[in-house]
Amino acid sequence: MAARFMLDTDTFSYAVSGRYPMVRQRLQSLKVPPVLSAISLAEIRYGACKRRSAKLDAMIGLFVELVEVHSFTAAAAGEYAIIRAALEAQGQLIGDMDMLIAAVAKAEGLTLVTNNTAHFSRVVGLRIENWIGS
Repeated sequence: MAARFMLDTDTFSYAVSGRYPMVRQRLQSLKVPPVLSAISLAEIRYGACKRRSAKLDAMIGLFVELVEVHSFTAAAAGEYAIIRAALEAQGQLIGDMDMLIAAVAKAEGLTLVTNNTAHFSRVVGLRIENWIGS
């Protein structure tokens, strides 16, 4: 079975903006649609709202149609608790949104695609890929 990928907020933004063409190329090569967490979508929508950009908002809308948006579930809540407790114990906390995004990926067995490997690599058992650096 092919790996399922979940796009982190940064990677989705790169796809929308076209800033890194290799991200779009990778997306086009996937056999199954990637996943986006509702948490990342909230961050992305906030960015567009803050910029007051109708063009950006429209581009986001188009790209959202190409991915599956997954909600935060009870299973993800359980993963979040484990992730946060472990990172706190190590004194290595990452941002709240990042922990929530990681929890969704772990709960669903997805590989998180991110350029923020410094933070996400702290989450034990989280599979990550960086399509910018690879």
